[in-house]
Amino acid sequence: MQWLLAFVLALLLAFSAEAQITVPVVSATNRVIRIAASNLSSGSNQGYEASGIHLLQGLKPDIIAMQEFNFGANQTADIQLLVNQITFTNGASWFRESGYSIPNGIISRWPILASGSWVDIDTGVNDRGFAWARIDLPGTNDLYDVSTHLKASSGSANEVRREAQATQLKGLIQSNFPANAWIVVAGDLNTYNTNEAAIQVVSTFLKTSPDAVDNLGDPDTNAGRTAPYDHVYGSYTFSTNQVATVIGAASYPNGLVFDSRVFTPLSAVAPAEAGDSGVAGMQHMAVLKDFRISYQVTNQVSVSQPLLTLQPPTRLQWSAPSNLVFQVETSATLSAWASAGSPTAFGTNYTFTNVSTGPMIFFRLRYP
Repeated sequence: MQWLLAFVLALLLAFSAEAQITVPVVSATNRVIRIAASNLSSGSNQGYEASGIHLLQGLKPDIIAMQEFNFGANQTADIQLLVNQITFTNGASWFRESGYSIPNGIISRWPILASGSWVDIDTGVNDRGFAWARIDLPGTNDLYDVSTHLKASSGSANEVRREAQATQLKGLIQSNFPANAWIVVAGDLNTYNTNEAAIQVVSTFLKTSPDAVDNLGDPDTNAGRTAPYDHVYGSYTFSTNQVATVIGAASYPNGLVFDSRVFTPLSAVAPAEAGDSGVAGMQHMAVLKDFRISYQVTNQVSVSQPLLTLQPPTRLQWSAPSNLVFQVETSATLSAWASAGSPTAFGTNYTFTNVSTGPMIFFRLRYP
């Protein structure tokens, strides 16, 4: 009986005199990230107006690849105002190309750690470049996002030019981003079908199939809904995280092409209105894809002094918040302590069984 009392007493002494302490607890969590391709400018000035803003507000993307990224007088304050309206916050990060009349750019819920613009190899496309950003996602993996706007118009000559742009983009990404990085290329590729050579090039380093579709199953994204201009493509390493895009009660396994003229119910994407996607000058639909990422978080958790229950002859049991890692130590003198190992945890229940053969030994419980 004397040994058992010493065993329990030493464990109780391990905590301070306070009945409760606050400790850091690491736990696994996950969240879904929504990425959008957005060439939703309208009007005669190829800038964002109320309709495009409503669409993005209703769709709630976390990261937006912006094309024709114009608003107001295009001063920093104007762009910041647009970002704030789209994201409902003053804390979003953004990058916008400079020196172009219809620049590309990126808006992110998370900090942009680095950004820049690559010059398009097609000298006939001199009003935008390739905008890129390295985004500090939750967890240990950053996301490299590229906002693209390839050569427009039909015909074999233009298809050849888009193929050359895609080949250049592949080389730039492979030269500048880490191997096996999480990468998304999103935006207006101006492709007339998914067999175009440009998409075939992109498919060699990004997952291009299957394409997103609207709620009626249509993958086309131009204003007339006759061609798949716009896309969100992830690297193969990142696309393993893709999950269905859920809007209201509906789920779209491969992502969503959003057309407010056909989508129902619009109450799921307020404040978007039925005519927003068809407003004068808007030539594209938004494209969404969702990705679930897993990561660890550290939270400060209040831990009460464990209530210990003795299970004769040598087993002790107690409860505590999950994800704690206790250490059990032994001593014969209460002055020099040695590790005896970690207890077994079953959710919030912990047990430790003494295997010492000594006639008189003390134990203490430590966290962390």
